[in-house]
Amino acid sequence: MSNRDWSLVFFTTLAQWSAGTILWLSWPVIHNPGLSSIYHTGLSLQNPVLLALILIGSATLSSFLHLGKPVNAPRALSNLSGSWLSREILSIGAFSLSLVVTVILGWKTGYPGLQKYLVVLGSISGVALLWTMTRVYTVPTIPPWNNWNTPVSFVSTTLVLGLLTLLLLHAGGSIQIADHILRVFWIVLVSILLVEIISAVTHQFRLATMVQGMDKLVFHKGLFYRVFIFRLAILIFISQLVVILFVKPDLLPGYSDSTWLTLIFILAIAQEMTGRLLFYSSYFRIGV
Repeated sequence: MSNRDWSLVFFTTLAQWSAGTILWLSWPVIHNPGLSSIYHTGLSLQNPVLLALILIGSATLSSFLHLGKPVNAPRALSNLSGSWLSREILSIGAFSLSLVVTVILGWKTGYPGLQKYLVVLGSISGVALLWTMTRVYTVPTIPPWNNWNTPVSFVSTTLVLGLLTLLLLHAGGSIQIADHILRVFWIVLVSILLVEIISAVTHQFRLATMVQGMDKLVFHKGLFYRVFIFRLAILIFISQLVVILFVKPDLLPGYSDSTWLTLIFILAIAQEMTGRLLFYSSYFRIGV
């Protein structure tokens, strides 16, 4: 992989992580009957909106490394009617702007009455970003990408990293989440991890049996396959930890829940980055 491909690994992963954080944040905000501020709104990483803004800002900066001439990036907006890449760039701008407004108003006023609407607006912008990003990569001439695995992979990354971020912030006391919502969060997290395991194995089998035309990439052995096994092992281990932490935390050694969540979070980032690395490494094109 080239340095440009690595920039795309970071760009897509960080952008989806940012969108997922805001998407999951909208749940406790919407279900907060008093419309009071339920999360930290100061200028620190305890503020989930500011964290999401930093993530999307870092993603945008990393994307410039993929461009031959970053100064020409604004020209990509000139083809909104026919280019998903142009729509992706517009979605990044809209999502980033919504986060900037939310951070500023929250920092200055606490905006208890506007909190619900601003976060929901941000989550809608995040979904639009995820949709355009997915469409950019479902290209008919690139068989490894033009299938169900691309949207499943992008959505899974969004949901897993965003959800773990909120669970960590809740464990640290930076955000208030009702117990019934927490239970839903844990169940959804386990379900998504299982989906990732199944989709990873299924897609790997599909790659190994795919007709590549002129390209002769090897997916069923060698470095690609070893990296796949490494990622799969992390996924299975994370899934087991999450189930135990949710169902029977007493089975784990005597560390706090936040310590175990931190470990799960670090491993989740590693496996999502590895999965995205495999995604870009599987590239080959057919036709013209």
